Amino acid sequence: MITRDARPADVPRLTELHMACLPGDVSDFTLLGRGIVTRFYAVAQSRRAASVIVADEAGDLAGFVVVTPDVSALFPSTLLAGPADLARFFLTANPIGLVRAAIAKVSSGTTTVAAVPELVYLGVDARYRGHGVGGALVDAADAAFRAAGIAGYELNVHASNASACRLYLAKGLVVTRRYAKGGHEMLAMERRLSLPAVQPS
Repeated sequence: MITRDARPADVPRLTELHMACLPGDVSDFTLLGRGIVTRFYAVAQSRRAASVIVADEAGDLAGFVVVTPDVSALFPSTLLAGPADLARFFLTANPIGLVRAAIAKVSSGTTTVAAVPELVYLGVDARYRGHGVGGALVDAADAAFRAAGIAGYELNVHASNASACRLYLAKGLVVTRRYAKGGHEMLAMERRLSLPAVQPS
């Protein structure tokens, strides 16, 4: 298995994985529907809003991770950047999901998002779980942040997702806050990274 940057041809499989790994009661983004998820993966990298890294197992995508240097700009840059994006968004988003997502954001106090680096999504195909794919993707995320000169990042995970919590804690993330979102207990976590020393010129 290798980790690599996602390619345009990976978008259909990324959409499938996202919808399977992040069901609507877990992710307010998934609530918006398949068309919105597909659009996100189609433009996230080309608009430089995020890096999408996949775990490639002999041509099959075993998992993916999405990282961004500024989570506050991620969704505006990918889905709401101008009139054409806004029209597409409101015409294709699942209206019930949109209402549920808005309610979850307001009730959890997450309508305002801080401008911080974030590991936004990580998902592993059920067939490949327990084989180190999640750990390899966290390592790839760390490498992407380091390559961008970013010395730390945050993520949010459901407290009930025991396997993900174990993975993140094992990789050096620490819990900084507990909060409720959409009726679920969430953990905010962060990771500090060591950056290569700058060589004097």
